[in-house]
Amino acid sequence: MKLRYYLTPMLCLVLAFSYAQSPILSTLAEIPPTIDGVLDDDIWQKSPQLTGYKTFVPDFGKDMPYKTIAYMAHDEDNLYFAFKCFDDPKEIKTSIAARDKIAADDWVCINLDSFNSGQSLYAIYVNPSGIQMDTRFAAGREDIGLDIIFYSAAKIVEDGYVVEAKIPFKSIRYKSVDGKVDMGVIFERRISRFSTQGTYPALDPAKGFAFLTQMLPIQYNGVRKAKLVELLPAVTYGVNRNHEDGEYHREDNFEPSLTAKIGITSELVLDATINPDFSQVESDAQQVEVNQRFPVNYPERRPFFLEGNENFNFAGTGGFQPIQMAVNSRSIVTPKFATKLTGKIGDKNIISTIYAVDRDDRVNPDIPGTGDNTADVAVMRYMRSLTQDSYIGLLGTTRMQNGGSNNVYGLDGQYRFKEAYLVSGHYLYSETNAVLDGGHLRNAGSVYIGINKNTRSFNGSLSLLDIGQDFESGVGYVTRTGISRITASASPKIFPKGEGLIQRIDPVVYASLTKDKPSGLNEHVLFVQLAAVLPRNTRLAVSADHSSEIYLGEEFKDGSIGLNASSQITKRIYFRLNYDWDNGIYYPTAEQGYGKRIGATLNVQASDKFSMDFTHRFVSLYSKATDAKYYDIHIARGRLIYQMNKYLFFRGIAQYNSLSQVLSPNFLVSFTYIPGTVVHLGWGSVYEKVRWDGTDYVPNDQYLNTAQGFFFKASYLWRW
Repeated sequence: MKLRYYLTPMLCLVLAFSYAQSPILSTLAEIPPTIDGVLDDDIWQKSPQLTGYKTFVPDFGKDMPYKTIAYMAHDEDNLYFAFKCFDDPKEIKTSIAARDKIAADDWVCINLDSFNSGQSLYAIYVNPSGIQMDTRFAAGREDIGLDIIFYSAAKIVEDGYVVEAKIPFKSIRYKSVDGKVDMGVIFERRISRFSTQGTYPALDPAKGFAFLTQMLPIQYNGVRKAKLVELLPAVTYGVNRNHEDGEYHREDNFEPSLTAKIGITSELVLDATINPDFSQVESDAQQVEVNQRFPVNYPERRPFFLEGNENFNFAGTGGFQPIQMAVNSRSIVTPKFATKLTGKIGDKNIISTIYAVDRDDRVNPDIPGTGDNTADVAVMRYMRSLTQDSYIGLLGTTRMQNGGSNNVYGLDGQYRFKEAYLVSGHYLYSETNAVLDGGHLRNAGSVYIGINKNTRSFNGSLSLLDIGQDFESGVGYVTRTGISRITASASPKIFPKGEGLIQRIDPVVYASLTKDKPSGLNEHVLFVQLAAVLPRNTRLAVSADHSSEIYLGEEFKDGSIGLNASSQITKRIYFRLNYDWDNGIYYPTAEQGYGKRIGATLNVQASDKFSMDFTHRFVSLYSKATDAKYYDIHIARGRLIYQMNKYLFFRGIAQYNSLSQVLSPNFLVSFTYIPGTVVHLGWGSVYEKVRWDGTDYVPNDQYLNTAQGFFFKASYLWRW
């Protein structure tokens, strides 16, 4: 997540103290403001005007380079916010981009705790061109896939830029009692070229980046209690042509679908979908999938699963943990039907459920009677809010298919004390009924407890984990089982005095000791890094990793030395480069290897509307014993985007994998009026260096177009 801070002279100190005691009263607008990026509406003169931002990046409590004023108002159906951001207009970094593609720009953000509960927040961003981005944060994780409906406009003026935003109450979840709504907010601004972010109210350096515990309370009166009803009909038409057995075969596919959303209350929402099309508009960037010990997972971007998805975050997962996700919605591949219930019941009870009948083509031919290749998937999640951002939660998941089943039950929670300390933990228990082996039942558990501290000058953590060898999760994402592990990390923050080039120095030490239960052997990690933060979002780092890994009962070296650099060279050119010398394992034959990992990214914003992205990844591995090459892989990806306006863009992407010798270009025309009301027109192809010899596909010097597809996708959101 992103995190922030504020203050100015003594008056602002008094105001900040006052706001901590009682909420700010938002002004009820009799005449709503026009969202046009011009602060000429009467309501902005009557509304609260908040200024005196302070930095939290790269350091806490400094004056922002330029003044910012935030305004707020509302009517019975909408929230209104406005910002006047003073700046040199020639230096402002902005773009006319697709939604959610403005992270590198200057922007303002409304961090909104819509329940004023300390459990979750919406982060709603707008850049100086009026382009939007939004995320959802809960239980220690930020979900960037969220897309809520809100309206925004912005203009660059002679002394900076202005932003206006309208957020319908129907777009967010909140609690209303007799027309009164309590929320919490932190206003945030980023100035890209200074590597600076600041907030109002100021973040307390002793509390670090804990946004949810430092919200400014706001009260809205006269809010109409309206229920939400949405219908989203959609159609997808695709034509696919594949080269099979030496011939091209064409397949036409027309798929209508219907998704509905009903607000049972302003806090609780029911979603249901029939025959949804979950094809992604943009293909996932290719990852290195050769020589992987564990399956590669891709992030969730499908709209149906994003409502309330943050509530499935589970303590002690993600990061370097073997249980990456207790609920991985991408395990539901192509459902025939799915339904969800997410939201709050009462002040402290958060519930989230999923049920889906999933088409599943992953049929095991060794299992008799697998004519019905669908799976029943169910998830139940309950959380109970405690003080600040503390909570306790329960989880149950099941996946049943062809007589077999996997059930996982668990509880988790986190507790904050002394403001900067957070203790978190979980217990999970899995039951797997295997269809083969006479219906053998495998049971195992996972236990985790950890503590971390986060302040201006220090970040640190300590954790313990034990996960059984037979632990499985058909709905989650688990990379490793059968281990016990202890980890510790420390990262003091060093702030050089004066106005030098280096803004902050970040040393990091991370250590872990893991027992591999099947072999009884121990493996270790000792990682050290020294990084420096400079202006223009520049970061330089050098690292060393001395570690080992147990695989098939043997110990292998798995360390590295790395160099990393990234910088916004100008407001239109950004680069990132990493170079690592690695030890590693060649898993197919369990041999010690060594090699390199190189990654490079270049973003060029030729104009406000035209941008180019280029990425290149190189991975190699050689035998330690013989120096023979196991493999080297180049994965290159280029993307060109022309954003005609905030609604319409044209995009071309080409990806190349040197190991498989696959070239995959694709092109997309996309129109998005609001999330849900969209039209996409796309084409893609796959070219491989193979030929058909009458019996099989064999390597060739020339490319063969082995697959080609065209699709049209349109949907229209009806909201009442």
